[in-house]
Amino acid sequence: MKSKLLIYLFFLIVIFSCTKEKIKYHSFKDNVWASNKTIKFDINFDDTTRLHDLDFSIRHTTSYPYQNIIFFTHHFFNNQKISTDTFNIDLAQKDGKWYGRGKSDVRELSGVNYSVDQFYKKGVHTFELELAMRENNSLKIDKLPHVSAISLYVKDINE
Repeated sequence: MKSKLLIYLFFLIVIFSCTKEKIKYHSFKDNVWASNKTIKFDINFDDTTRLHDLDFSIRHTTSYPYQNIIFFTHHFFNNQKISTDTFNIDLAQKDGKWYGRGKSDVRELSGVNYSVDQFYKKGVHTFELELAMRENNSLKIDKLPHVSAISLYVKDINE
């Protein structure tokens, strides 16, 4: 009985050691991400002594026509660009099976790491997402269909 209680307590500690906070969502009108629209997330970091993870969550329909999604993430602080990163996130396996979970025709892939275990300076950090999809590696895709929403959320790492 004691061992079961210890195992239960261990799992509770593991579950609550990382907490999701400050979740930011952007829903796409008509489930279409237009390439001329950047998605902006403002995240305020108050505690500079704690480590933080930033993760993405992507919702799409099962009619999404590609295996992956590609976008740029521009990080700004105090109106200065800190970095630009490219994300190529696989949403489906080669056989077409979706990685995300969901019911009916909506799938959500969560926990895609943007940054892991970082300290951020105190204040508001801006993250802008810019669609970077191409058709056959040359033509820019102006409208990416069947993308429902994207979120950027902070996980505080308790140590």
